[in-house]
Amino acid sequence: MLKLLKPLPVLVIGDREFHSAKLAKWLQEKKVGFVLRQKKSTYIQEFTEEYQSLKSKGFQPGQRAFYQNICCNKTEQLGHFNLAVYWKRAYRGKRQQDPWYLLTSLPHLSQTLERYQARWGIEMMFKDCKTGGYNLEQTQVNQARFLALFTLVVMAYSWATLQGYQLKKIEVSHYMARCHSEPRRTYPRHSDFALGLSGQAWVHAMNLWAELASQLMLLKPRKRQYYHQGLQALFLAQTVF
Repeated sequence: MLKLLKPLPVLVIGDREFHSAKLAKWLQEKKVGFVLRQKKSTYIQEFTEEYQSLKSKGFQPGQRAFYQNICCNKTEQLGHFNLAVYWKRAYRGKRQQDPWYLLTSLPHLSQTLERYQARWGIEMMFKDCKTGGYNLEQTQVNQARFLALFTLVVMAYSWATLQGYQLKKIEVSHYMARCHSEPRRTYPRHSDFALGLSGQAWVHAMNLWAELASQLMLLKPRKRQYYHQGLQALFLAQTVF
């Protein structure tokens, strides 16, 4: 895989499941950039000082720090790496449970935080391929079948994502999902992929229940204006599908 990506700049981003300093050392030897979140039980050493666990550093919400040329793990003494620490400040009585401890090859705190925050977009894609969409983990197929299945999923995922993007572009996505902005939400509630899937279901349902909906409108003539707005949105959505 690294050979295929060699012409491109590569940065490996991992959460606490990939906190291994051995992995960081291996990536360093391969000249691959990395940002790996560490557990608070990880031990680090600055220069010639004694090893300390990250939780013993006493960080508080609102603080950030950047350590250079540290070593990790008492036994293996792996290094030298950089470490970014960030703990989001408390807001309205709510606070992040733990700070981010990010073992990295990047030279600056701001750059490390920016790259790690990009991971949340990747998490949305993982959810789309798991419980939020195709349930790949439940297939339990062998390797050959999985590769064939994954090829189909990539095609379907790409198509649904493009459809979701087009629905947003023609400004009808609010008919398929709750898309209005929410002040406390940093990222959208629904990805373009989720909008694409919801849009397909919405268009199908509107066509399936069109006759019944028309009959109901006879009972509620005051709602007819909104009904016609929905029909106009349906017409625009059908151009996407």
